[in-house]
Amino acid sequence: MRTHEVDVCIVGGGPAGMVAGLLLAKAGLRVLVLEQGPDFAREYRGEVLMPRFTQMMRQIGLFEFLEKYPHRKLTGLEGFYKNRLLLRIGIDQIAPEAPFAIWMPQPVMLGALHDKSKELPSFELWFGARVKDAVEEDGRTIGVMVIKNHEEILIRSKVVVGADGRFSVLRKFEKFKLDHESHKFDLVWFTVPEPAGYNHQVGFYLSQGRNYLILPKHPNALQVGVVIGAGEYTRLHKEGIDAFRRILLETHQPVIEKFAREVKDFDSFNVLQAKIEHVEKWAKDGIVLIGDAAHTCSPAGAIGVSVAVETAIVTADVIRDCFRRGDFSANALGKIQQIRDNDVRGILKMQERVSALLFPKSEVSRKWIMPFTLFVIARLGLFKNIQRRLMVLPSALPVSKDLGFIGENWGEVRDLNPQRPDPQSGALPG
Repeated sequence: MRTHEVDVCIVGGGPAGMVAGLLLAKAGLRVLVLEQGPDFAREYRGEVLMPRFTQMMRQIGLFEFLEKYPHRKLTGLEGFYKNRLLLRIGIDQIAPEAPFAIWMPQPVMLGALHDKSKELPSFELWFGARVKDAVEEDGRTIGVMVIKNHEEILIRSKVVVGADGRFSVLRKFEKFKLDHESHKFDLVWFTVPEPAGYNHQVGFYLSQGRNYLILPKHPNALQVGVVIGAGEYTRLHKEGIDAFRRILLETHQPVIEKFAREVKDFDSFNVLQAKIEHVEKWAKDGIVLIGDAAHTCSPAGAIGVSVAVETAIVTADVIRDCFRRGDFSANALGKIQQIRDNDVRGILKMQERVSALLFPKSEVSRKWIMPFTLFVIARLGLFKNIQRRLMVLPSALPVSKDLGFIGENWGEVRDLNPQRPDPQSGALPG
């Protein structure tokens, strides 16, 4: 069996894993990112990046780089009840610091980060690498066992980072425990052509029946999400496409009607479980969970990617310090949770409140309480305060000023690992 040794092994090539890996490689550490898929192709996976994402990318010096890649800027939010406009607000009113949201397909963003990583010789990315198990010695995680091209490979590292999403295998293998979970609704996503002259607004549409979202999608489409009860899709699928077609036609939206009348089967739909989960302790000796693996956001506010990447940036800063001190214990890696946990828990609680308001279960709430409450919130300007709490970073992330790509000379990468192996041997001492 072959052994491959690195400083940091990151499981999961999503936004959190790629950002953490890029920052750690920029700091001079040998990083391997393992991605189970054959490439970055994925859809309906965190394409909307709210102002807080722009803020943190500016902080680490990556915003101007990412902005060169294909995207759309979304300028406002609209809310309707029975097609009656309840509120309209510009994102510049919510976040003057970053007055837009960005629609960027996740494959584009991940590809951009990969392009940047190619300038760093200490960064590796393996596609088609399935993690079979975590590996421990003396109660400490020292790597993972991987299957790649039908070959079993032991990846040894000082730190393993679990950035493998809401269905994290590392969370399962290492028996991390949840201390909170909630699953109230799901979203059924599909894509329709964008009509000529459609504005760049994020819209949510509420009714006494189904609620749904409409988002502009790069380059010239609309992404529609229909809200259903948690686990309800299985029943809807059994009832058949004609029954689901009737649900779509009840929205009375012209942009949906043509699609609904022509759809033949369920192949055009993608279901997102709107789960909220929080792991009790994110770190153990030699391993730490980040992003959705540690704290899964719901779709409320479209901030899941942003919150995951915030934790990834803090992770890179903490792990740099762990290498300086030679300490990879649960206590040392646990500093990530100490820094991030209050903000994360506050966001998850806010998401649950917003979900309860926008997606009530009872008929009385849908018909009377919800529209009245939304009307009051809109008229009193409270909606802007709620959205700002979700969409905007209240302050810069508490990380070192030299983390990232601001004012750095790419030819002067510092070596943070005093035990770096001879590059010819490729082996870690001791």
